[in-house]
This record gives sequence, structure tokens and C-alpha cells, in this order.
Amino acid sequence: MVLVRGALYVHAFRGTGSRCFRAAREHGRGRIRVGPATHEVLFAAWGAGPAAEIDAAYRDRYGPVAALVHSPAARAATLRIDPAPARSTAFVSIPTAFSSIP
Repeated sequence: MVLVRGALYVHAFRGTGSRCFRAAREHGRGRIRVGPATHEVLFAAWGAGPAAEIDAAYRDRYGPVAALVHSPAARAATLRIDPAPARSTAFVSIPTAFSSIP
């Protein structure tokens, strides 16, 4: 994962046929772990995003190993990772089955 222009991107190393890419596209949401924290996220197709900047960010972060995700197949399997909307924390009122205690 790399951060470019305030957005988080990921290349699927094995391309669009990889299980992780297909699952992310099919479900559109998932969880990522960053350090000890787990975050619910949405996966979006990157479209015509900043491809050269994404590649540069991978090189800066991962060094020579970044070459693994610079293939045309990996670039075609690029997803933007967005935060999922916060879940509602509203309480649901549940009627009680107990009568008052004397």
C-alpha cells in the first residue's frame, strides 16, 4: 500500500486474476490492518489515477522489491482504498420482559 495525493492505493501483485483482487472488486469492502489497528475500508477501481506517482511511491517505500508490482498486470489490478462510512452506534430500544421488582 502506498499513499499518493492523500489517497491510499494498492497493486495486486498477481494481476486482475488474483484472488485478493477479485474478492476486493466483488465485495467492494474489507478490512486492512495498519500496525495494531484494523480499519474497515471500501475498495474502488483507480481509473485514470496518478499511475506514475503510484509507481514512484512504491519505489520509494519498497526499494528494488517494488519492481514486482510494476508489471502491466499488477498496474491493471490497482485499487484505491477509502475509509468505509462509520457504522451507526445508535442504541436500539428493546422492551423489557421484566415487571418491576417489589
